[in-house]
Amino acid sequence: MKIPPDLTIADLLRLNVERNPDQVFLTLAEQRLTYAQVNAQAEALAAFLAECGLKHGDRLVINLPNWPEFVIAFFAAAALGAIAVPISPRRPASEVQARLANSCPAAAITYTAAGRPAVEGAFDHLAMMEELRRSLPELRILIAVGLDESRSDALAWRHTLERSYTVHGIKGQDPIRGRQTPSSQDPAAILYTLGMTGEPRGAVLSHRNLLSNASAIANLIGVKPEDVFLGSVPLSNAFGIGPTLLTAAIAGARLVLMGAYHPGEALQLIESERVTVHHGVPTMFALELNHPDFATTDLSSLRTGIMSGAPCPPELVRRVRGEMGCDVLIAYGLTEAAPGVTATRFTDGPVTRNETVGRPLPGVEVRIVDETGAEVPFGEVGELLCRGPNIMLGYWGRPEETAQRLDGEGWLHTGDLATLDPNGPIRVVGRRDDVINRGGLKIYPGTVEMVLRTHPKVKEAAVVGLPDLIFGEISCACVVPMPGFSPGREGNSGVGVTREELIAYCRERLADYEVPDRVVFFEALPRRASGPVRKDYLREHVRIRGRAWVFGKNVNTDAIIPARHCNTADPRELARHCMEDADPTFIRRMQRGDLIVAGANFGCGSSREVAPLSIKAAGVSAVVAKSFARIFFRNAINIGLPIFECPQAVDGIAEGDEIEIDPPAGVLRNITRGTDYSLTPFPDFLQRIIARGGLLGYVEERLTELKRET
Repeated sequence: MKIPPDLTIADLLRLNVERNPDQVFLTLAEQRLTYAQVNAQAEALAAFLAECGLKHGDRLVINLPNWPEFVIAFFAAAALGAIAVPISPRRPASEVQARLANSCPAAAITYTAAGRPAVEGAFDHLAMMEELRRSLPELRILIAVGLDESRSDALAWRHTLERSYTVHGIKGQDPIRGRQTPSSQDPAAILYTLGMTGEPRGAVLSHRNLLSNASAIANLIGVKPEDVFLGSVPLSNAFGIGPTLLTAAIAGARLVLMGAYHPGEALQLIESERVTVHHGVPTMFALELNHPDFATTDLSSLRTGIMSGAPCPPELVRRVRGEMGCDVLIAYGLTEAAPGVTATRFTDGPVTRNETVGRPLPGVEVRIVDETGAEVPFGEVGELLCRGPNIMLGYWGRPEETAQRLDGEGWLHTGDLATLDPNGPIRVVGRRDDVINRGGLKIYPGTVEMVLRTHPKVKEAAVVGLPDLIFGEISCACVVPMPGFSPGREGNSGVGVTREELIAYCRERLADYEVPDRVVFFEALPRRASGPVRKDYLREHVRIRGRAWVFGKNVNTDAIIPARHCNTADPRELARHCMEDADPTFIRRMQRGDLIVAGANFGCGSSREVAPLSIKAAGVSAVVAKSFARIFFRNAINIGLPIFECPQAVDGIAEGDEIEIDPPAGVLRNITRGTDYSLTPFPDFLQRIIARGGLLGYVEERLTELKRET
C-alpha cells in the first residue's frame, strides 16, 4: 500500500470514509465506532478547539488510555493542524509536568474515573492536570472525559462533540473556516523519549514521518481491510501510534482497544474478536504464553504481528510461532524513527527470523560506523545510523540535542550498537552508553541478557556495569526468577535457582570475560512508565548489595585478605598478591560486591595503607561495623570504601544474609530477613570524597572544576 507523499493523517481518515464509511474502525468492550463516526467526531472536536482559539501549530496534550477518545483527539489535532502530545496516563505528576513544561500546550484532554473504569492503579488525572495548570498560563483549554458537566476550570468531553458537520471528503475543501491547511511536512506529534540523564526529549514527527513508516509496516505484514488489530500497545508511544493505529487505518482494518493491558484479557479478546494482527513487546507474549488460560483459549484467528520494543529471545519467538500460531516478525526501531527501522521478513531463514532484527524497511538506509564515523567491516560492532522519510524533524525546544543526534546529511545517530551480517541482517547488541569495559574488553549487555533470558528459571534479566578497582568495570546481572523458583545459595537443597547455576550456564554460552561477575536477584526490575528497565537505578542499588561476611571484634584486616608480599597501592601489582595466605573459605566463596559485617575495632593493627586497599581490590563493596575504627576511617577516605556504623544491624545479620545499603536514605536492608536499619554514615563532606573513589579522585575532580570555573 503506497501512501501519497502529500497525504496528512486527517486525509487518511477521510479516505477511509470515502472507501467504506460503515466499516467498524474502533472497538472497546461493547462500543463500536465506524470510520465515518470517528471522522465526524474528530472534525467536531477540531471545530470546537478552533472556536476556543487553538490554531495551527499549537500543542494538544492527550493524556488518555487506549480509548476511542484518544484516537478521536489524535485525528482532531491532525485535522486542525495542531500538534498532538500524547502522554501516558501511567506517568506520575512530576513526569507529566516535565513534558508540559517543554511542550507548552494550549489545550489538554485528560479524564476522571467517572463513567468508565480507570487504568489500574491510576489516580485522578483531572485533579493532577488542574494542579499543574496553575504553573502553565498558556494551557487555556482543559477537557475531561468522564466529567458530567462542564465547569469553569474544565470542559466535559461530551459537550465538545455536540455539534454536527457535513464531512465533504474532498481534498482542499475545509470544514473548519479560516484555518491554515495542514501539510504532510508539518509536525503531527511530539512523542517523548528519555535521554541518558532521564530528562524527557520530545521527538517531533511529521505527518509524512508517521505515515511513510506505517505504510512500510502495512506492506511488510500484508494487512487487509478484514484484518483485526489488537490495541494492546499504548497509543501514547510510537509503537502504538505508527505500526498499530495508523497501520490499521491505512488498511481500513478494525482496531480492538485495550484500556490497560492484562494477558488474560488479551487472550480473551483474541478469541472473541477474532484478532488477526497482534503487536507487542516480548514481555506481553511471554505473559500470554504462561497464562493459566492459554491452553484453553482459541487463538486460531492470529495471523501475524510485530515483536519489538526490547530484545526478543529466540526461544520466545519460536514459541509464539509454534504455540500461538502467530507468525510474528521481529523489528527494531526507536521513537525518533517513527519508529520502524528494520524488520525480518516472512521469507527469511530460521536464523535470521529468530536471532536478528532483519533488514532495513523500504526507503530506510542504515550504516554501522565506528567512533570516527567510518563504516565497520561485516560482523564488527559499531553504532547504528539510519536515514529516511521516517526520521524525526528534531527534538522540540532542544536544538543542541537535535544537532547531537541528527547530522548534516540527515543520518540519525541511534546510540545503539549493532553488527551487519554479510547477507544483510542486522543484530543489535546493546546501547553505546551501556557498554561495559572490563579490563579493556568490551561487554555488550544485550548479548548477556539474551543468554540469561533463555534459562528456564529466568523471567527477566538486565546487565549493568559497576566500578571496580582492578578491572575498571565489572558486570552485574540483575535477575528476576520465574514464578516458583526462589533464589538460593549454592549447596542448599530444594532451592529454585542459584547464582552459581546461572554463572555456569553463562560460561557454556559466552566468552569468559562476558560471564557476569555478580548475580543479584530481584522480585521485579525497576522500570520507567514507558517500559524500559531503569539501569541507572540498578547501577546505584546493586553497587552496595551482596552477601554478608561476619567477623568479630578486633579484626585485623590482614587476617582476612593479607598482602604480605605487596607494599604498593598499584592495583595491577596488588591484584597479584591480595589473595595470598587469606582465609581460604572467605576467598573461595566471596563474590565481588559482598559486604563485611564486623564488631568494634575492625581494622585494628593494620596500619599499612595496603590492608584496606586489598579488601577493596578483592571486590568488597562496603563495611558495616559496630563502631568506626580510627585506622579504617582514614583509609576509607583514601580509597573510597564506604563504611557504616550500625550496632543493631551487626547484631541482626547472620553470615550469608542478602544485604542492600541505600546511602542517600541512610538505610540498611536485610533482604533475607525483611528488616531495615538506620545507618550512621560518615559526615557529608567525607561521603562526597568516598563517592568519588577516595581522596585522590576527589582532589583531581575539584581541580578540574576549578579550572572550568576560571
